[in-house]
Amino acid sequence: MRVILCLLACVFSLVGCQNDKPKPETNKEMVSFSGQAAMETIGTEKQLVVHQHVRGANVYVECIINGFSFNDGNGFLEVKVDGKAINPIKQAAFVIKALPKGSHQITIELMKNEQESYDLKESFTIKIV
Repeated sequence: MRVILCLLACVFSLVGCQNDKPKPETNKEMVSFSGQAAMETIGTEKQLVVHQHVRGANVYVECIINGFSFNDGNGFLEVKVDGKAINPIKQAAFVIKALPKGSHQITIELMKNEQESYDLKESFTIKIV
């Protein structure tokens, strides 16, 4: 009997928490806690902020693009490593895997289609040891 009551209490507590999801706020200041970048969103102007982290031979990348959603099919990220383009990226977070040792220049640009850019581009240099 105790087991059944404990299971029911767990089920009710899990079901009750589903409707209290926080809603995202817009047009607010966003600050990276890693100290890499900060931005303030103003109106509907698109802005691109890129966070990266190197672990081993992989680079973990997160792009924050206000006023843009990949779900709408309105574009993609063109990623170049040392000037060479890799496959188009259609999500905000991705991993560049198995880079050789040494320094690498990475450029990320938000594209509308194959020839037209949103004029949002970020470049950074990483070092694989």
